[in-house]
Amino acid sequence: MGQNEQQVRQLGQQIERLWEQISKKDEQIKDLQQLIVSTQQSLDKLLESQLAERNRPSNRSRRSSRHSSRKPVYNRSFVNQLIEQNFSIQSPKDLQFCGQGSSFCTYAFRHEQMDKNYIVRCAKHSDSIRRLRWEEQLLPQLGPQMPISIPRFEKISHMDNGLPFCSYPMIEGEPFEEKHYHRLSNPKKDVVIEQLVGFLRVLHSFPVEEAVSFGIPYRQFEAVPIEDIIQFAEKRLYLHLNSDQQERCQYWFDFYRRNLGEFDYQPTLIHGDLQSRHILFNTNTNLIEGIIDFEDIRISDAREDLYHLQDSYGDDFGRRLFQAYGIDKSNFSHQFQFRRLTDIISEVFIALLDKRDRETEHRLRELRELLLQPLPDPKNISTGT
Repeated sequence: MGQNEQQVRQLGQQIERLWEQISKKDEQIKDLQQLIVSTQQSLDKLLESQLAERNRPSNRSRRSSRHSSRKPVYNRSFVNQLIEQNFSIQSPKDLQFCGQGSSFCTYAFRHEQMDKNYIVRCAKHSDSIRRLRWEEQLLPQLGPQMPISIPRFEKISHMDNGLPFCSYPMIEGEPFEEKHYHRLSNPKKDVVIEQLVGFLRVLHSFPVEEAVSFGIPYRQFEAVPIEDIIQFAEKRLYLHLNSDQQERCQYWFDFYRRNLGEFDYQPTLIHGDLQSRHILFNTNTNLIEGIIDFEDIRISDAREDLYHLQDSYGDDFGRRLFQAYGIDKSNFSHQFQFRRLTDIISEVFIALLDKRDRETEHRLRELRELLLQPLPDPKNISTGT
């Protein structure tokens, strides 16, 4: 019996040691779980920060948010005095506030001695300086080659606050809106397209090395990496989509990952902000008069300019544009669709982040409609990684 008691004690001690080991393992597992949760929270915060920055109004926004209706940084009295001092005229006629972007506050006035309307753009902050210098160096080289007008600076000087301003003869016209395009006859549509393509060919063929020497920056189309957008979709967006919509969205992501080469591009000088208010249209002649606002010029994908134009004016415009530019639309339509998809997903995220329910629902409807469009042909998806 003594031997049996000893065996029982030994077994009891072994059991106690096992329980101690189990307890330690439990503590380690809890620590690992906490670490995983903490890491995931940090990842989510980083993703939120990146996507929020992508969608906040910024220098590169191509929509009307660039031109605020806020009170101008420089009031009429200030600009009136600036004009009198620099143009040797008293009480300039028809002084009007034109708009205020992220970098410049713009006014127009009538110069009676010159019998011209002029634009005055006043820098808002220190970052405006480098943007003005890009234009100062680039536009004189582009102008003589352009089939349509671009700003031709006649004066660049400084205000009393030390920041620069520039002035140039106004390019007459009104913003080229989608309604203007659709009112044109087919032959006139083709003429307008050729004007824009001529502009793009000159701009896109400008030597990149020379643009870099001006300090013009390189910037990708997507401010947030695509993989981060995909992570947000898989973790947050899919909760708002049904199974079919999730599958179609995932199909696009897989297509992108398996065809990365199709999304490569040759770095090119682009305008970067071809929204309607920067394309000036003559409603009497039904022709494009000129293109303005080059403060967002950069080195990126030439197709970004095409994407902006198609997105603004629709599929018919896009078809004619690609044909005139020399692009087979069928080869690139999926790229435009994918970029539109990532745009909308980013817009959904920022609406969710800001708790704007109506905007969220609007963007989700837009996304669901896009997901109804035909998917890329499976045979175009490579089997490689």
